[in-house]
Amino acid sequence: MKETPDPRHDLPKRRLTETRRIVTPEGHTIHLSVGYDPNEDGRPREVFYSAGFKSGSALEFQIQDACVLISLLLQHGHRPADIAKSLARAERPDGSIAYASIIGLIADELVKAQP
Repeated sequence: MKETPDPRHDLPKRRLTETRRIVTPEGHTIHLSVGYDPNEDGRPREVFYSAGFKSGSALEFQIQDACVLISLLLQHGHRPADIAKSLARAERPDGSIAYASIIGLIADELVKAQP
C-alpha cells in the first residue's frame, strides 16, 4: 500500500470545459461543469456544480463540496470509474439498481463524459 497519494496534477488556466446535465431520481435537474485535461484526451480532471438547487441551500453546499472532493481525487490520479465503482447503490421501486446518492450520480456522469 502506498504511503502517500500521487502528486496533484496541476491544470493549465485554459482548458476544455463542458456543461452536463443530470437528473436525480427525485426529478431535480443539476448542471455540472466538467474540466478536461488537455494533455490526456478526454480525461476529466475536475467537476464544478453550476446550477440546480436553491442558492444558499444545504443541498447546494453539499453538491459543491462533493464536486471539490471528487476533483481532488481526479487531480491525484484517480479515474472516474474507480471512484464510481466504490460508491453505494440502491434498488429502485422498479427493481433497477442506481447510485444511492448524488455523489454517485456525479461520478457516473464523469464516467459517461469520457470518450
